[in-house]
Amino acid sequence: MILVMSGTEEGREIVRELYDSGRDVLTTVATEYGYEVYEKMGLGHLCLAGRLDEEALSELLKEKNIFTLIDATHPYATQASLNAIEASKKCEVRYIRFQRSGHPIPDQTFVHFVESVNDAVEWCVTSDKKRILLTTGFSHVKDFMKLSGGREIFVRILPMASHIEQCIEMGIPSSNILALQGPFSLELNRAVFNQYRIDVVITKDSGKTGGVPEKIQAAGETGIDVVVIKRSELEYPEECSTIDEVFSILGLR
Repeated sequence: MILVMSGTEEGREIVRELYDSGRDVLTTVATEYGYEVYEKMGLGHLCLAGRLDEEALSELLKEKNIFTLIDATHPYATQASLNAIEASKKCEVRYIRFQRSGHPIPDQTFVHFVESVNDAVEWCVTSDKKRILLTTGFSHVKDFMKLSGGREIFVRILPMASHIEQCIEMGIPSSNILALQGPFSLELNRAVFNQYRIDVVITKDSGKTGGVPEKIQAAGETGIDVVVIKRSELEYPEECSTIDEVFSILGLR
């Protein structure tokens, strides 16, 4: 059986194609929202929801007789990939990383690159920007709550009730929470930036699939800054950057 660690659009494409071609496939996602997406696809029976540490993943590989693990997690899900690499080694399972390609980001004065989330927070501390839009996912919202000095935080997160509730508990007004499923068009980004009078957008380099080009262009057109958190560099045992390459390696194309 093939295990696909998904939660990304490309991961879902890989699972769908494997299933349609008659392969025995199982997929894991980190959240209930991810599971709901598979249910809507008619593939909920293939999906297990919940975060797995290295030990739990190793047990799953053994229990389900997995012979190949395809890691199609988000480019910034570093710990999940590290767990997958170690579990695969321990269980002698083939590990294949699908790594979404980054998108060339223009060298513009309004674009600022930082190495980590903490660096992005520090950039905000030293800047004069007051209205900050986070598009880095729910897990990093708490890191920015330490900001003070009259700064107002806006968040764009997945439409998950538990995450919305926790944002409110952290002190973010419901009016500042945009619970939407991306990626987002140039027009929608531009409208959001203008409507909420955003001064700076915090983003990750999630590539073209993650809607980064539209986000950068909209920021440039509306005259606001963008802080881009760089990706962590990992050494993968085997890596692909396209879905075609994944299937070629598997001998299915």
